[in-house]
Amino acid sequence: MNNSIPDNNRTRAQFNAYIGTYLSFGGYLESYSNAFEVLIKEVHKTGFHVDHLAYPILFIARHCLELGFKSNIRYFSKYSQKDNSTKKAGHHLEGLFNDFKLHVRETIRVLKTNYGIEIDKEDIKDFEMYCKDVEKLTNIFHSLDKSSDSFRYPVDRNNNNSFDYKETINLLDIKELFDRSIILLKFTTSLFEKYTILVDEVEDSYIHSEMINI
Repeated sequence: MNNSIPDNNRTRAQFNAYIGTYLSFGGYLESYSNAFEVLIKEVHKTGFHVDHLAYPILFIARHCLELGFKSNIRYFSKYSQKDNSTKKAGHHLEGLFNDFKLHVRETIRVLKTNYGIEIDKEDIKDFEMYCKDVEKLTNIFHSLDKSSDSFRYPVDRNNNNSFDYKETINLLDIKELFDRSIILLKFTTSLFEKYTILVDEVEDSYIHSEMINI
């Protein structure tokens, strides 16, 4: 074990990871977003140049977007009446972002058309506003790492360098967009839950009445 960390009961308990406890997209997103924050703060705290941790920090931020999109797609596909498969988009953020927006917007339409549930205009406005920040960050990562390889490997599948020698990016700009993007990815389901719970109640009532009539 690293000598800078004491090996005692307290640290053993601290570092004992319950990796089977948080097996959900939301759980993974929370874990990865926490790691992003810890690493960013550690760079500032230590005074080390960000180059020491740039690739894992950028990979984590990108992966948070992917997890967030997939988590929301899984939730909203229950109400959007659209296929929830993310296999076509794979690791491509542009495709996943478009799927995410499609499922949310179709959910808004279905709730109004099929259930007479209108989403508050301010809630829709907030969603579209945060989407602009997510789009900016998505476009950056799509340009830098289209297939989720460049932050993990120094060369692509054709053995070409992942980045030009003089290419730079300021991670404070990434953090600013990330902090706003993570709000949308973590809390969109909470924003819409007050509407979708009404749909759940209607569907549960229908199923209950059908069972009674059997």
